[in-house]
Amino acid sequence: MIKTLKNKKLFLSALLILCLKFSFAQYSFNRITKEQGLPHNNVECILQSASGFMWFGTRDGFCRFDGYEVKVYRNTQDTNSISGNRILSVAEDKDGFIWVGTYQNGVNRFNPKTNQFKKYGIRNGIGNQIYRIKVLKDGTVVIGSNSGLALFDKSTDSFKVYHPNGEPQSINSYVVSDILETHDGQLFIATFEKDIQRLDRKTGKFFSISYNNLELNSGNYRKRLLEDREGNLWISADKHGLCKYNRKSKKSKFYFKKNGLSSEVLTGDMIVNSDGKIWIASDGGGINILDTRNETFDYVNFDDENVNSLPSNQVYTLYKDNANRIWVGTYDKGVAYYDPLAKKFANKLLPDNICSFFKGKSVLGILQDSKGNVWIGTDGSGLHVISKENKLTHFYSKISDETSISGNVITSLAEDVNGNILIGTYNAGLNIYDYKTKSFKHFHQNSQNNLSLHSENVWTILVDSQGKNWLGLLGNGVDLFNSDTETFKNIGPSSRELIKIDHSNVMSVMEDSDGDIWFGTEGNGIYVYDKQANNVLRISTNSNITTEGVIKDLFQDKWGNIWIGTEGNGLFKYNKKEKEGIQYTLKNGLPSMIILGIQEDAAGGIWVTTYDGIAVLSKDSKEFMSFDKSDGLSSNEFNAQAFIKLQDGTFLTGSKNGLDIFNPSELSLNLTIPKVYFTKLKIQNQEVLPGDSINQLVKLQNDITHTKEIELTYSDKVFSIEFAALNYTHPKKCQYKYKLEGFDENWYDSDSEHRFVSYSNLKNGNYTFKVQASNNDKKWGDNIAELSIHVLPPFWKTKWFIFLVVGLIVGVAVAAYNYRLRLLKIKFLQEQALKEKRITELEKENIESELEKLTFYTVNRNRVLINYKNRMLGLAAKAMPAVKSGLQIVIDEIDNEINDDKEWKYLEPRLDKMYNEFISKLRNEYPDLTLSEVKVASYVRMNLSSKEIAEFMHKTTRAIENDRYRLRKKLELDSNESLQRYLMDL
Repeated sequence: MIKTLKNKKLFLSALLILCLKFSFAQYSFNRITKEQGLPHNNVECILQSASGFMWFGTRDGFCRFDGYEVKVYRNTQDTNSISGNRILSVAEDKDGFIWVGTYQNGVNRFNPKTNQFKKYGIRNGIGNQIYRIKVLKDGTVVIGSNSGLALFDKSTDSFKVYHPNGEPQSINSYVVSDILETHDGQLFIATFEKDIQRLDRKTGKFFSISYNNLELNSGNYRKRLLEDREGNLWISADKHGLCKYNRKSKKSKFYFKKNGLSSEVLTGDMIVNSDGKIWIASDGGGINILDTRNETFDYVNFDDENVNSLPSNQVYTLYKDNANRIWVGTYDKGVAYYDPLAKKFANKLLPDNICSFFKGKSVLGILQDSKGNVWIGTDGSGLHVISKENKLTHFYSKISDETSISGNVITSLAEDVNGNILIGTYNAGLNIYDYKTKSFKHFHQNSQNNLSLHSENVWTILVDSQGKNWLGLLGNGVDLFNSDTETFKNIGPSSRELIKIDHSNVMSVMEDSDGDIWFGTEGNGIYVYDKQANNVLRISTNSNITTEGVIKDLFQDKWGNIWIGTEGNGLFKYNKKEKEGIQYTLKNGLPSMIILGIQEDAAGGIWVTTYDGIAVLSKDSKEFMSFDKSDGLSSNEFNAQAFIKLQDGTFLTGSKNGLDIFNPSELSLNLTIPKVYFTKLKIQNQEVLPGDSINQLVKLQNDITHTKEIELTYSDKVFSIEFAALNYTHPKKCQYKYKLEGFDENWYDSDSEHRFVSYSNLKNGNYTFKVQASNNDKKWGDNIAELSIHVLPPFWKTKWFIFLVVGLIVGVAVAAYNYRLRLLKIKFLQEQALKEKRITELEKENIESELEKLTFYTVNRNRVLINYKNRMLGLAAKAMPAVKSGLQIVIDEIDNEINDDKEWKYLEPRLDKMYNEFISKLRNEYPDLTLSEVKVASYVRMNLSSKEIAEFMHKTTRAIENDRYRLRKKLELDSNESLQRYLMDL
């Protein structure tokens, strides 16, 4: 009995493990940790803002995530920084502000535009530990903390706070752990007390709901609240597991480990997924997923063998974004998110046991026979058949059994006209499986028999429309196998046949709609056997088709085009009638230049398997859309020709790691066009934040994500702009196009690894930087982000500087002109003055000469006349009276003649002019001077001696000396002062 119980426990444990393993296959997670930029792997809250950014609250900072990079906000000395680094809760209000609750530092209202935090705490009446922030339908922000419940009034920038007050209808605890607004507008809160409560906002009264009738501790445990689609309340806690409370019947139902929970320590969030299932976070038990319709649980747990599993079983928070992705915050493994659009290839068309069997096996050949059975050949793992009923049969080579298959490396498969399965192997010849005997018949190379198989390596097989069996060989070209006579005819390079394929390694064989047979070789291009002309041709190089490359696969579409897959030269589409080809390469979106398999879907799309994933070219598209392992494929590396379309239109392909099966028409593509934002501005390789001053100019008033225009100076020689499309489904697959209008003539392509562009030494002017992005499935839309850039000119090219320089030049020119004019004027005046001076000097010289002559003449004349007078007087004394009377008349005439009045009238104006109005000044300053004294002063000024003056004035020398004496007195001159010097200075 004990042994039986032990065995039952072991069985249950194994069953639980299998269940958990099964859940891993359903949910694949992407991870974001410190390696991707998180400041801490402890994440307690998650939000997607209206802009589309993801926000994480960690133990060491508040984070913004754009799908590529994490931007961290921490507490610093800046007064506008966040109040604390351990983040417990987050919510966005209707004004676009993000409310961030901390562990010990209150709540912050974050403005994403300015990157500034406004702090609220104990001084505002709320607690310092903010457990939950909820924004109600009417926009009210409600905060649950360790100091009650607080409702924010933005009109007064204050809180209405509810504390326990001992009244029956007051809040029952200071500690509020969760807040829930139901679809009908009722407000519920969870505290650390046993009951949850409903708040009537009109009355401010709290009504307790005693949902918990279990014999548990009365309080002090944390609870979370959730409403399902039927209006039931779900309460999770770390003491009583999960509870469903029916508000109508007021009945509760509890879930524990014994009835489905993986853990009863439910301290994290709960969410309702898009399918109505409830996801429940647990501490130690991963995530529980409850289907409320049948009350069954599914489990999502950490699996150390699966890199895409949930990274940790300690789950704190769950969040569903606008694309139904589930984001998970863990205790020590960062953030993980499940994306329902990520795994397009889930292999749901085959049972898990079949997919699991082929996992890890390299599949080389696939065939669906006329009975609907699918044959799968592997590289060293034998041959396998999947029946229509999904029953799996295995065939392996057994040395002891001649009826077994001859080898385990199965390279090619085909069905002949008799319904037998032709099986090509590597180094083990050809096998034919007979359904009737269920045995294999072997055909091997025999050098002694020319009708035997001509190579042990049968790489490809074609059964044409006439029932002929064409075998592509490695080493000897092509064999034609006659299944009736069981003989082989070689038409390879060593054959003596006139019609032959002149290359030893044939990799692919195809029959086109005209019945012609195409042969793809390993290194010598393509040969075509024209049945009607009965000759073999090679595809000409004039058709743009390589004739030297390795041909991996050949396919004809319903339009008659021949598609050629090569190793290294990409894909070709060949028009047989026009004999022209078109090449497709990486530039056309191919993930690899090695094309291994080709098929066409019902809509005319061409699908190719490559050495780096699968790609499809839609009928009306010019660019391939590619898929890889991240989309759910078993591998990125596929095998040549292991790609078929089943009878129902489903594709089945073989890779290095198993099988992939999918219906092209049922693939769920991402049709959402992502928003594009500018995420970073750098100038001179330095990131610019709002308010930063670069080269004496503040570049950003707001964060670059909220900036429409920037202004740069000439000194900002090098700047770069980073951008991101908020596409969290395989963001690395997003493609970008950018253009700087005013500088770039064309749009430039970029990928997710180059989400930035740099410019340097732009000319001054106005530019517009534009960037556009596709989503992960290459869907483009009208999502162009624009940033206006105004580059200021250098100061020497500014209008004011040009005006200044022009003004300066004009000013200098005017000044130079005026200066020149002044110089000319001065020169003219100087010349004029010189002329006038010269004229004056000449006049003076003339006057002086004239005066000298007059003076000389007058003095000499007077001397002569006086001499005559004296002689006349001597004669008159002796003469008779009559004679004496006559002599007297002559003497009187001589006296009249020697009187100086006549000369003075002539001299006075000339002396006054010659000596700068000397006589006028003398009379003005000394009006009491007599005429005789004025005359003496003038003659002294003329530098005449007393004797000359006496002779000139017809006086005695003594009389003149007396006149000079009286003149000095009137002029008040000292005895030692020179009369002449004084008069000259005057």
